[in-house]
Amino acid sequence: MANEHDHHDHDHHDHDHDHDSDDIVILEDEEGNEHEFVIAETFEVNTRLYAVLISADATDESAEEGYIFRVEEKEDNGESYLDFVPIEDDQEWQEVESVFNELNEEDAD
Repeated sequence: MANEHDHHDHDHHDHDHDHDSDDIVILEDEEGNEHEFVIAETFEVNTRLYAVLISADATDESAEEGYIFRVEEKEDNGESYLDFVPIEDDQEWQEVESVFNELNEEDAD
């Protein structure tokens, strides 16, 4: 499911893991298996929205591992929905990672 660019270790100890259903995202891997993720946080880079997702069944120890996806608004038969797209462009990944790291440094202060 995740390639080297959309995987990012992240410390989530200061996040509340009691999420409501609005924060749950179901993504399908290459084999068609569905996996539930929780939206840990969102942030913007160059007017695009990105989300950090962690596994919904993550334990406190494994909750440190997160995945960053670009969030795109799409429409299907008149229904709007959010799509979580893996970041595959190296330049885009570097920009997103840089902003993400800056945000986390600010949170740590």
